Amino acid sequence: MAETPSNTCWPVSGFARKNGSPGHPQTQGKIERFHQTLKRWLAARPPARGLGELQGRLDAFRAHYNERRLHRALGRITPAAAYRATSKALPSANGAGAHYRVRYDRIDKTGGVSFRRGGRMHHLGVGRAKAGKRMLALADERTVTVIELATGEVLSAHRIDPERSYWRNPEREPGRRPGSPK
Repeated sequence: MAETPSNTCWPVSGFARKNGSPGHPQTQGKIERFHQTLKRWLAARPPARGLGELQGRLDAFRAHYNERRLHRALGRITPAAAYRATSKALPSANGAGAHYRVRYDRIDKTGGVSFRRGGRMHHLGVGRAKAGKRMLALADERTVTVIELATGEVLSAHRIDPERSYWRNPEREPGRRPGSPK
C-alpha cells in the first residue's frame, strides 16, 4: 500500500473519499478533462528524470492552472482569484463543539436499540411493538430521537443521561415487562 505524502491533507477528519459510480461517466467528465489538460502540459516538456523533478513540474502546473491561467467562464480572471472572492462558510457560534450523529439500524426483537456514546454502551427502549422496524436515530448533545424509516413517525425521544445505561422511552408509561408476574 502506498504511503500518503506528509504534505497532503488527506484524510481530513470528517470527510471521506467518494468515488464516482460505475456507469455514470457524467460525474467524471470534469476530472477527465482536467487530466487531459495535465497530460498535454506534461507531454509538451521533456520527460522528468525522477520523482523530485516530476513533483516540481506538477507544482508548476498547479500554480499556472490556478494562479496565472485566465478562465473564460470566470470573466477572464484566474480560478484562484474567483475562489478568494467568494465568501466562505463558517461554523455557527451556537453550534461550536456540538456533537451530532445520524444512525440507520433496525430495532431489535426486544424493542430496543444499542447506542454507543462517550465510550459507553447505552440501550434505548423504543417498544416491543416496533421490533424489527428499520429506524433512523438522530442524536445531539441532549437527546436521541428514533424515527421509523418507512413512515417517518417519531417512535421515541430519549433524554441523554450519561450516568445511566438504559434510556427508556419517555412517551410511554413505565410498567412491568410483558409476561412477568404481577
